[in-house]
Amino acid sequence: MKLIRVLTVGTAFLIGIPVGLSVYGLSPIALFSHFGTLRQIMDVELLVRSCISVLLWAVWIYGAICVVYQAVALRRHGSIESSDQIFAKSAAVFVVTVWLLATQSTLKSSNEGNAIEQSQVEFSTSTQRHQNAYQTLMPSGFAVIALLSIIEGNHRRKLQLSVSRMYDEPVSNGSRMYWSKLRFQASAFSHRREITQVPESGTCEAAVLTIPIGMNGEETVFLSIGENDQISLNSPDDRCAEEFGLFLNCCLSSSSVRVKTVNRETSDSSSVCISQTNDGWRIDQSGVVFSPFVMRREEAESFRSMQLDLAKPLVNRPDDYDISRIGDWQICVRIMGPVEVATRSWETLRFERSKSAELLTWLVMHRERPTRIAARTALWEVSIEDSTFNNVVSGVRRAINQNGQNLLGKESNDVFRIGSEVITDVEILQTAIENAEIKGGDQDFLALREALELVRDLPFAGENFVWADTEGITSNVVLTIITGALLLSDFYMSQQDLGGVFWATGQGLKALRGHEALIAMRMKAHAQERNISGINSEWLAYERLRLAEDQFLDRESNEIAKLRHSLLTTI
Repeated sequence: MKLIRVLTVGTAFLIGIPVGLSVYGLSPIALFSHFGTLRQIMDVELLVRSCISVLLWAVWIYGAICVVYQAVALRRHGSIESSDQIFAKSAAVFVVTVWLLATQSTLKSSNEGNAIEQSQVEFSTSTQRHQNAYQTLMPSGFAVIALLSIIEGNHRRKLQLSVSRMYDEPVSNGSRMYWSKLRFQASAFSHRREITQVPESGTCEAAVLTIPIGMNGEETVFLSIGENDQISLNSPDDRCAEEFGLFLNCCLSSSSVRVKTVNRETSDSSSVCISQTNDGWRIDQSGVVFSPFVMRREEAESFRSMQLDLAKPLVNRPDDYDISRIGDWQICVRIMGPVEVATRSWETLRFERSKSAELLTWLVMHRERPTRIAARTALWEVSIEDSTFNNVVSGVRRAINQNGQNLLGKESNDVFRIGSEVITDVEILQTAIENAEIKGGDQDFLALREALELVRDLPFAGENFVWADTEGITSNVVLTIITGALLLSDFYMSQQDLGGVFWATGQGLKALRGHEALIAMRMKAHAQERNISGINSEWLAYERLRLAEDQFLDRESNEIAKLRHSLLTTI
C-alpha cells in the first residue's frame, strides 16, 4: 500500500507539475527568453513573473528529489519514510505550488487590468449582445481612425495656407507619445480589415459632419450633424453622460465645422437629442439604439492637448541650415515620395529587411545624436531582442558601405555616427533653395529645378513611419518643397515662362494638394494667357478637394474664390 502511495505522489510530482508549468507558459525555454528580454529592457512585471517561475521550478525540483530519495531508500533498505511524513511534505509542496501559480495568475491579470485602465484609447471587441442602458465602450479602432482623420485634416489645412519659408514646430513629448499611440492603434485596426456596417442613424438636412458615436451590436452608429445643430444628452447617470459628452466634444472640437458643443440638458434649441433608456442610448429623431463611445476626463485632456499642439501657427523657418553640408555625397536617401536609397548615379540599393531602410532613414533625419535606444523606441512599438536590432543594423551597413568605407560607425556603444557621404534629397533641395535666395543667378535656379525634379509624391508615400509624422518631419519636408516650388515659380513668372510656372507649382502640389499659394500662382499664369477655362478648372479642382475634406463652407471669405472673381473680371 505504501509503495502505491509513493508511486502515485511521485508521478504527480514528476509529470503533473511540469505539465502545469508548461501550460502556464513557464517552461525553461520561456524563462531563458524572459531573462534575455530583461537584458535589453527592464520590465518590472516580467522580472516578477520570471522570479516566480524560477521558484515554481525549484519547488518541482525539491519534490522530484524527495521522490528519488524515497525510491533509493526503498531499493537499498527495503523501507521508506512513514506515510504521514511523505504526505505532509507532499501537501506542503502542492500548497506552495498552487499558491505561487495563483499569485502569478493574479499578478498577470491585475497588470493587464491596470494596463487597460491606463490606456487612453482602446479597441472594443464588437460582438452581438443584449443592449444595456449603462453599457459604454472605449472608442473602437474605427472611431480612432475617424478622430485621427479629423485632426490630421485640420493640420493639413494649416499647411495648405502656408507661405514660403515657414516651419512647423514639433509637438510636445506628451502629445507625440499620445499621437503615436493613436496611430499604432489605428494601424492595428487597419491590418485586421474588419468590416464595419453602418445602420440608419440620426440624419439632418444639410449635414456637414458625420461622426461615429457608438456600437449597435457589431455595427457602428454614425450621427450626422448640421452646421447650426446643438446636441443635448439626457441621462440619469451623470458620469456616463459626462464621458459620452467628452467623446462627442472631442469629435466636434476637432472638426473645422463650427458645431455647437454638447448640452447635458434637453432644451428647445437642441436639434439633436440623445437619451438613455432601459435598452441603451437612443437617438430620439431616428430611434436608433446603441452603446456609446466614451472618453475619461484624463483621456480627453490628453486629446485636447494634442489638438492645441497641432493647431499652433507656423513660424518663420530658422536660418541655421549649413549649405556646405552637401559635398561629395555617395548615398542619397530619397524621402520626397516613396522611400528609396540610391547611389550617386541614382541606382536604387536593395535591403534585405524593410526595417533596415527605415533605420537608415531615421538616422539621416536625426544626425545630432542618433542613439540605439531612441532608434528602437521610434521604429518598434514593442521591445525587441538585441539580435533582431543588430541584424537590422548589419543590413544597413551591408547596403551602404562601399569601397571599404564604413559610412555607419559608432561614437560609443549607444551612439551611431552616420557619414556625411549619406544625405537626403531634402538636403539637396534645401541647399538649392539657399543658393537661389542668396545668389539668385540663372544657374542657381537651374539647380533648384533639378532639386525639385526629385519630388515624386507625398513625403514617405506608402510608408507607415509614425515617428516622421509625430516629430513634425513630414510637415517640414512638405513645407520645404512648397518653399522651393514657390521660389522657382516666382522666378519663372518674372521671366514670363508660364510653362515653367505650371511645372514648378505642379511639383509642389505633388507634396500637398490644395495648397492655396500654389493654386493662386497657377490661376495667375492662366490669366496671363487669358485662359478663362484654365482659371475655372483650377477653381473646380480646388473646390472638389475642399468639399471632400471639410465641406468648404467659407466660399465667400475664401482667398482663392476672391482671386478667381478678380481675375475673371479683369480678363
